[in-house]
Amino acid sequence: MYYLLLMTVLLMSSTTTAQTAKEFYAGRTITILVGSGAGGTTDISGRIIAQHLQGHIPGNPSIIVQNLPGGGSVTMTNYIYRSAPRDGSILGYSLPGIITAQMMEPRRAKFDGQNINWIGSALKYTGIVSVMSSSPATTLEEAKQRELFIGTTGRGSPAHQFPAMAQALLNLKFNIVAGYESSNDVVFAMERGEVHGQSSSLQAWAITRPEWLTDGRISHLLYMGPPDPLAKPGVPYLQSLMTNDRDRALVDFIEIGSHMGWPLFAPPEVPLDRIRALRDAFKTMMNDPEFIQAFKISVRSELQPTIGDELSFFVEQALETPESIVSEAKTILGLNNR
Repeated sequence: MYYLLLMTVLLMSSTTTAQTAKEFYAGRTITILVGSGAGGTTDISGRIIAQHLQGHIPGNPSIIVQNLPGGGSVTMTNYIYRSAPRDGSILGYSLPGIITAQMMEPRRAKFDGQNINWIGSALKYTGIVSVMSSSPATTLEEAKQRELFIGTTGRGSPAHQFPAMAQALLNLKFNIVAGYESSNDVVFAMERGEVHGQSSSLQAWAITRPEWLTDGRISHLLYMGPPDPLAKPGVPYLQSLMTNDRDRALVDFIEIGSHMGWPLFAPPEVPLDRIRALRDAFKTMMNDPEFIQAFKISVRSELQPTIGDELSFFVEQALETPESIVSEAKTILGLNNR
C-alpha cells in the first residue's frame, strides 16, 4: 500500500512537472497579492498590471488581485516566500523598499531576495518631501532653521526613511510624526493642520491631489530617486547635495527601493519555464499600446520598466551593500532593534 501511494505521488508530480507553461496556465486563475491596502499607487498599478498581463500569458489564465497589507509589504512577501504554492499560481506585488527591509529588519523580513523569482517592475519611485505652502518653511534652507512636522506611517516605509535620512545628513529641523494608517491619512492631517507635510511619490500626489501639483498648494523641499517629469524645475536632489563618499553611500542605499520600484515576483522553486513565460508576458505587456495608455491614465505616470534578469541582477547588487553602510542606516533610522 505504501509503495502504491508513493508511486501515485511520484506520477502526479512528474505529470505536473511535465506540463508546459501554456498547459499549466490554461483555464487557471492566478492570484496577485498586493502588499498594501486598497487605493494608492501600489494597489492601482497592481490592478492595472493584473488586468492586462493575463492576456499575454500562454494559456490565457484569469488574474485576480487580493490585498495583503502590513509592514511595508513584508507581511505579504513573507507569505509568498514561506507559504505560497511554488507553482506560479500566486504572485506578489510589493511596495518599493522590500529589499532594504530584508537588510535592515532581518528579524521581521523572513525572506531572501536572491531566491525570489523577480518578474518585472513597471515603474520607478521618485520620493519627494512636500509641505503645505502655508508652512513655516517652504524651502530646504528654511527647513534648516524652522521646525516642520512631517507625517509618516512608520519606520519601515520609504516615506519615513527618506525624510529621516535627509534630516540626518542635512541637519534639517524635521519632527517626524509616525503612526498614520496610510499616506492618504497624512494628506488629511495636512489639510487639518496636524502636520505640515510628508514624503510621498509624485505619482501618489497625481492620483490623490492632482490639483495640488499645479495650484501652488504644496511646496517641494527635495527629492530622491530617478528624476520625474512631474517635478518642478529647481527641486534639490538629495544625492547631489552630498559632499563625501560615506553620505553618498547612505543615499545610494536609501535609493535602492526607488530604482527597484514596484516589483512583481514569484516564490522560489517555481518551474523555470513558467518564470520565463511570466517574464516574457510582462515584457510584451510593456510594449502593449493599450496597457501603456491605461497605465498612464490610472497611475498618472510614464512606464519605467525593469524586467526579469535585469531586476534580479539589481537585487543581487543591492544585497552586496557593505554591512557598515547598512548598520549606519539602521542607526539613523532607529531600526537597530529590529
